[in-house]
Amino acid sequence: MRNSKILAAGVLIISCLLVACSTATGTSTKVKPAEVVTEGAITRITLTEKAAERAGIATALVADADAVREGSSGTRTVPYGAVLYDAKGNVFVYTNPEGLTYVRAAITVDYIEGDLAVLSDGPPTGTAVVTVGAAELYGAETGIK
Repeated sequence: MRNSKILAAGVLIISCLLVACSTATGTSTKVKPAEVVTEGAITRITLTEKAAERAGIATALVADADAVREGSSGTRTVPYGAVLYDAKGNVFVYTNPEGLTYVRAAITVDYIEGDLAVLSDGPPTGTAVVTVGAAELYGAETGIK
């Protein structure tokens, strides 16, 4: 009888320890890799640092086309890899106004020359646009997985 009480107490102690260990290691809070917030017509996507790293996010600046080639007065260029098209044919890029925040910006492509898209309308010169990882941002924004 005494051995069975000791055995039962031992099992109880081991069970409590196992539960405590699993609770301590399994209490990680789930963090969404992307937070999407829409304010009026503007949707902001904020990624965690890990999500941006996994998506391989890279940016480049909108350039003045005059600096890229002569005779392109008033136009701007972005790397063609930054240009996205949605199912309705809308053309856009994702800008990177700060840190890990990204905002969709409509553009009008005048023509493509090599690996550059020459814009007749879009973000101003010097704006950071996403060149790698834009498809992942679109998926986060629209809920496409």
